[in-house]
Amino acid sequence: MKLYQKLNISDFLYQKIVEKLKREPNDFETYLFSAMHSEHCGYMHSKKYINDFYKENNYENENSGCIRLKDHCIFFKIESHNHPCAIEPYQGSMTGIGGIVRDILSLGAKPIALSNSLKFGSLSELKTKYYIDEITRGISDYGNSIGVATITGETIFDKKFNNLPIVNVLALGIIEEKDIKLSSAKSDNLIILLGSKTGVDGLNGASFASGVLDENSSRQSVQIGDPYTKKRLIDAVIEINKLKEITACQDLGASGILSSTSEMAYKGNCAVELYLEKVHTQIESIKPEEIMLSESQERMAFTIENSTEAIEKFDKIAKKYELDYSIIGKTKKGNTYEVYYNDKLLCNLDLGVLCEPYLFDLEKKEPKKLEIFNKKSNLEQFLSMISDDNFSSKEFIYSQFDQEVQGRTSFSQKENSIGILYLKETESFIALLNQTVLDINSKKAVYSAFMSSYRKLVSFGFDFRGITNCLNFANPENKEVQSDFRVAVDELKRLSFLYKIPIVSGNVSFFNEINDEKIPPAVTLGCVGVCENKNRIIKSKINKNDKIYILKNKDEIKSKEIIFNLLENKKVKKVISIGRFGLVGSLLKETLFYDLGFKINYQNYFEQYQKDYVLITDKVLENAVLIGEVIDDKIIFDDISFEKEKIKDIYFNKLTEKMK
Repeated sequence: MKLYQKLNISDFLYQKIVEKLKREPNDFETYLFSAMHSEHCGYMHSKKYINDFYKENNYENENSGCIRLKDHCIFFKIESHNHPCAIEPYQGSMTGIGGIVRDILSLGAKPIALSNSLKFGSLSELKTKYYIDEITRGISDYGNSIGVATITGETIFDKKFNNLPIVNVLALGIIEEKDIKLSSAKSDNLIILLGSKTGVDGLNGASFASGVLDENSSRQSVQIGDPYTKKRLIDAVIEINKLKEITACQDLGASGILSSTSEMAYKGNCAVELYLEKVHTQIESIKPEEIMLSESQERMAFTIENSTEAIEKFDKIAKKYELDYSIIGKTKKGNTYEVYYNDKLLCNLDLGVLCEPYLFDLEKKEPKKLEIFNKKSNLEQFLSMISDDNFSSKEFIYSQFDQEVQGRTSFSQKENSIGILYLKETESFIALLNQTVLDINSKKAVYSAFMSSYRKLVSFGFDFRGITNCLNFANPENKEVQSDFRVAVDELKRLSFLYKIPIVSGNVSFFNEINDEKIPPAVTLGCVGVCENKNRIIKSKINKNDKIYILKNKDEIKSKEIIFNLLENKKVKKVISIGRFGLVGSLLKETLFYDLGFKINYQNYFEQYQKDYVLITDKVLENAVLIGEVIDDKIIFDDISFEKEKIKDIYFNKLTEKMK
C-alpha cells in the first residue's frame, strides 16, 4: 500500500493533487496533503453549497462571525467533536470545548458563554450511559476550569445514536470592534507559536475525522485537553492581541501548525518559511511530519512585526502567564509554503495548491412528501409523551455545569434550552439557545428548528439576530446523504434570507457512521437574540388561577410586535412557544417548574412546533383565545385527568433513576 493510501487519500484525489502540483508530492508533502485535502479541513463535499447564506456585512473567512451591538461585536460559533467523542468521550468533549473557545479567542474576543447540543442513544443501552457520563464530565471539567459559563444546551435521545454520539459545542465572546484581530498575515513578519509544547496527541486528527469510524480507529488521533493552561492562554491572548505589533492571530486546531500557518499566509497573499527545529516540543524524537500535523491543545499562532521591541513586548506577556513560545518562521512576499528542518528543505508548495482542494458536486433530489396518519387517542399520545426520555428533565446533566461564572448570567432555564446574559458593555441582554429537530425529511427538520428558535426567542422578548450552524451528516459519498445535505442547506438559506437572519459561522461534520450504522440528518442551530429593552425581560411567577390563552399566529412579524407589547406593559407573566411535545408538553414543562398543574380545553394538544403562542396571565386579554387556567394538583385536558404529583415525579426523576 502506498503512503497516500495509508493516509486516507483516495486514488482519485491523489491524481487531482498530482495534476495541480504537476509532479508527485514527496513523502513529507503527502502528509501535508492528507490533512489539508481532508474533508475536515478542505470541506470538499460542502464548500460549494455553504458560502452564500445571508451574512449581513460580516467578517469573511475568519474563525467565527459576529453580530454588532453598539461599538462591540459578539462573536459566536458552534462546532462538532463527534469522532473524538465516539473513541475517547472524556477527552473528546474537553477538547471540543477547547477548540471552539480558541476560535473565539483568536479574534481577540473574551469568551463569556458556552452551550452544547448533545445527541445520545437509547438509555436502555449501557454504552449510552457511559457516553453521557464521560462527555458531560468532560464538558463540565473543562468549561468550569477555564471560567466560562455553560448557560444552556439541549439533549436528545435516539437509538440511531447508540454507537455514535453527536457532540456540538458553542462558544460566544465579546470584544470592542476596534480591537478585533483578524487572521490574514502580512509579509515580512515573524511567526510565533505560543502555548503548550507540541506532542503526538491528536496526530492525523483531520484525516481521522474525515472517514467512517471502525474498530481500528486510533485513540492517538484524539487530542488531550489542559484547561488550566487554557485559562492562562485565554488571558494572555487577549492581552497579546491588543499589541499593535501583532498583525494576525490563528488558533491551532485541526492539522495544527500546518493549517494555521498556511491559512494565515494564503488569506494574506504572502509566503511562509517554517523552521521546525525551533518548535518547542514534548519529546526530542518527534518527526517533522508529526510536528506539522500534531493537534496538541492550548496553542496559538501569531504573526508579529520583525523588531526587537515587538518581541520584548510579546516575551513579557508570555512570561507573565508562564507560557512557552517559540519563533518558528517568517512570512515574505510570494505564494509559497516552505518548510525546513535543520536546514533541509522538506517542501516547497504553492499555497493555492495546498489550501484549495478538489471540490465535489453533490446530487440533489426533492424530498419525498410523507403523509403521517396519527390514529392515537389523546390519552395514548399523553402516555407516549411522558414515557419518552426526551420529554423528561435533563437536570442531571446540566446541573454539572457552572452557569454563573463571570457574573453575566441573568437567566438560565435549561429545559427551555435558553440562557440569557446581561452585557454591561452594551447595556443590553442577549439570549442563546440551541435547536435541533430530527426528521426523515431534512427540509422539514430545518424549517422546524429555525421557526422553533425564532418563536422561542420572541417568547422571551428577544429579536432573532444571528445563527451559527453545525451540519451533522453521514457519509457524503452516499447519494441519499448528498441529497439530504443539499436540501437542508437550501432550506436554511431560504429562511435566512426570508427573515434576514445572518448565518455568521458554521461547521460541517460528515462521515458520522460506524459499523454500517449512519446517523440521521442532524442540523443544529446555535441562535442569538438581542433585547435592549429590559422591560421585556420578565421573571414573573405563575400562580394558581392564572388564565391560559392562545395567541393565534397568522403573521410572524405582527405576532412578535404583539408579544413584545404585552411583555413591555406587564400584561402577561409568561409567553410559551410550542415545541416538540405540543401544547400539553410545553405547558407541562412550564407549570411543573412552579409545582402547579393546568386545565385546558382546546385542540391539537400534541401537534409539534405549532405556530401559535401560549400566554399565561392574571389579566383579561383581548385578541387572544382563553383556553384554560392554572390549577393546583391536576393535569386536565379533553376530559382526561392526571394527578400532578405522578407526572412531576416522572418528569424530574425518571432519567436520574435510569442513569443509576
